[in-house]
Amino acid sequence: MRHKQLWRLSAFALIVIAVLGGVALAKGGFYLGMHEGDAIHLAEIVLRMADGQWPHLDFMTPLGVLSAAPIALFVQLGFGIGHAILLAQVLVAALLAPFAIAVAWRRLDGWLAYGFVGYVLLLCLALVHGGDSASPSISMHYNRWAWAIAYVVLLQVLIAPRGRAPGAAEGVATGLGLAALALIKMTYFVTFAPVVLVGLIARRWWRALAVALFAGLAVVVVVTLLAGTVFWRAYLSDLVVVVLSATRERPGDAFADILGGSGYLAANLALIGVVILLRKAGHMTEGLLLFLLYVPFAYVVFQNYGNDQQWIVLAFLSLVALWPPDAAERMFGLRQAQWALVAAGVLAGAGYASVQSLVTSPFRHLALSTADMRPLIGLPGQDDLYASRSRMVATRANVALDGPEWRVASLAEADSGTEEEDAPTTLPGGEVLDDCTLQGGFITWLAAAAGDLERSGFAGKRVVAADIYGPFWLYGDLAPVPRAAPWYYGRLPGLKSADYVLVPQCPVSSKARRKFLQEMDKAGWSGHEVRRTPLYILMEMSASVSDGNARDAK
Repeated sequence: MRHKQLWRLSAFALIVIAVLGGVALAKGGFYLGMHEGDAIHLAEIVLRMADGQWPHLDFMTPLGVLSAAPIALFVQLGFGIGHAILLAQVLVAALLAPFAIAVAWRRLDGWLAYGFVGYVLLLCLALVHGGDSASPSISMHYNRWAWAIAYVVLLQVLIAPRGRAPGAAEGVATGLGLAALALIKMTYFVTFAPVVLVGLIARRWWRALAVALFAGLAVVVVVTLLAGTVFWRAYLSDLVVVVLSATRERPGDAFADILGGSGYLAANLALIGVVILLRKAGHMTEGLLLFLLYVPFAYVVFQNYGNDQQWIVLAFLSLVALWPPDAAERMFGLRQAQWALVAAGVLAGAGYASVQSLVTSPFRHLALSTADMRPLIGLPGQDDLYASRSRMVATRANVALDGPEWRVASLAEADSGTEEEDAPTTLPGGEVLDDCTLQGGFITWLAAAAGDLERSGFAGKRVVAADIYGPFWLYGDLAPVPRAAPWYYGRLPGLKSADYVLVPQCPVSSKARRKFLQEMDKAGWSGHEVRRTPLYILMEMSASVSDGNARDAK
């Protein structure tokens, strides 16, 4: 009987991958409904990696190498980036499926096993990050992939398997899973690895722990052999820059709100309720581990855009799998099983919108109208990633009316920000730039700037933007800048290798532009203006030897 369920689970997983992956690919490309800026960010990372570059070594990013490596693989095989994204999702689902099936088969019964496997694969194959979003998007795909892996790793310690304790196979799965989290997005590894360690020790699964450590170290050795020991130092350096970043916007609500705010209170209380119910039912280790996951769950949600509580399905499945007996003892008038029903209902209600959004996303993508769609990337052979023309062309700006002639006297006296935040944005030399932020038409801006640079004799040059991003080489005959950042977090990535710095007249992020120029001034860089247009100011930079930057001087 047990082996029949294993085959049925395997067939189910194959059907899920075939249906969701097939529906996504049936469109003939990837058609975005939102988050075009994030797609440009991903495209630059993927195309750099497809060209043989390594993250952290050849360009700056806090995302791990595995966050984009599957997509880069398919680009190297000759696929356009749109198809490469969709095929990479299928590949990730196919690689993770055997681990999800194995952990579910040994721990869950009936529909719970199918629900777990199906949801893990759904996280790999969906075309939206979650929440109640209705439009297809590849933004934060790495968060979905990391959650899928975390589900497999966490369930292995949350619920004990039938029969004997986990052996070498599950130890390998745990070690590889945690290593994958570290190489996708470090947040997941740092928050979940300690809980996994506590679980393995609490259950005295020493063999699984030893094998997991060995498997994880094996991954470290392989990456070190491929990229060198400097890879890990560079990765750590990029993470430190992001942690200390003054330009990184908070991805959503404050951490304190996610821990106990009203918008998250129902699900959080349900999780605490599950902990209490499991402990009272005699599942002491399971309840302890879920309690220890309260803060890690909240922190991962805090770090992810949209603050989607993706842990809800795991908590729901754990509760149902360990359902307390219908004992006569009552708490506040209800028996344990009745309280479990209440907790399950709260979790189901809190997680429904996100699950529905994920499930329907490939089908919404298939039904999306293509009449207004145009290629997002301007490179030859990369015309299968599309975005709405109206969203691409409609260039809008937000211009602040907060100059001295507009400011109310009583408000002008109040210093609400830091000195750097309140300081005007100035070029090297002291010219004050207008306070302006681009609100739409990012692709139009990039293509227009790249085209103007080409026509003005700067073709083939390496141009770094004083902005949150500026991959002009994706839209014209320009070269990618070594060590630049596809998404700017701080310092001066790529400046030493760039031929020119392009300062937008109206940037995507005025905060990033101001910070970049302030960092240049602190580091002793001076600039010579070589071109000025209504779109941008182009400067040739040099470092001041007298300020101790002789090694940086050009």
